[in-house]
Amino acid sequence: MAAVSLLRSAALGLVVLASALPAARPWSKEGHVLTCQIAQGLLEPDAAHAVRNLLPDDAGGDLSALCVWPDQVRHWYRYMWTGPLHFIDTPDEACSFDYSRDCHGPDGAKDMCVAGAIANFTSQLLHYRHGSADRRCKREAMLLGFACPRFVITAAVLLLQRRQPD
Repeated sequence: MAAVSLLRSAALGLVVLASALPAARPWSKEGHVLTCQIAQGLLEPDAAHAVRNLLPDDAGGDLSALCVWPDQVRHWYRYMWTGPLHFIDTPDEACSFDYSRDCHGPDGAKDMCVAGAIANFTSQLLHYRHGSADRRCKREAMLLGFACPRFVITAAVLLLQRRQPD
């Protein structure tokens, strides 16, 4: 009888302990800043130098100074559509990311997750010099029309202007 009572007490203790654990919550400003600090620290020296040179003066060479911009802008009416580009929503029972299953918007639109945004923007930068139809568009308008953090847009615009004489 004492063993059953002990098991019940242990089970009750586990339930109480589990209920005290914090629920999964979105990242805070600090989470984004720390991620950017880690990412900047992992850049190769040439890439780190290029990033520092492309950042606006008010960032002081610190990439993390701009890392909360996507969190802010996605709440503005004009950029509300960018919300799904901020995360990847995998099913609760899945222990892995499957691009074709997990990268879509609430309405089912493909490529509407952070991995899709990165792939789209990377493709634009890689193929810009190859004469795609987007080349007829003004570079800044093309890049600003895509939901990317401000530092990436600034970097891409400056990089393209330096490499592509008008």
